[in-house]
Amino acid sequence: MNTIQNPTHSILRRFALAVCALGVLSSAMAGPLAAAESTAAVGTAKTSEARGMSARKSTYPFRGEVAAVEGKSIVLAKKSGTRPIEVSEESLIEREGAAVRLEDVKPGDYLRGMLQKTDAGGEVLVRASAGGKYDKPLAKSGKSAAKTDKAER
Repeated sequence: MNTIQNPTHSILRRFALAVCALGVLSSAMAGPLAAAESTAAVGTAKTSEARGMSARKSTYPFRGEVAAVEGKSIVLAKKSGTRPIEVSEESLIEREGAAVRLEDVKPGDYLRGMLQKTDAGGEVLVRASAGGKYDKPLAKSGKSAAKTDKAER
């Protein structure tokens, strides 16, 4: 007696064979995959460690008038007193685009730039630009600058 095969039975048999084949492949590849996973975990740890370090060492802006230059620090005048800023060997101070030394910074100069927190809780200068006080831009008018210049002539 001839029997017709059930199509569901054939699909299940193929699926079982595929699962067995994947099991054999996965056990053969377990060594290289485990090594790749451990390398990825080390890379992730380094990345998160670097992120924590950069978060601690992030910079932030400052601006103010120099009240005094004392040793290796600049003291800014503030409404509520003074703000000491440490100057390190890596600090960059510029005036009109050219690098200047700490000795060239005088009381009354206006500084703007970037600071970084020290481990002791102080602030260290990363970079600064010395010069005149920053003037706010003029309010925009209905006329463009070219029309204003032409009208003034």
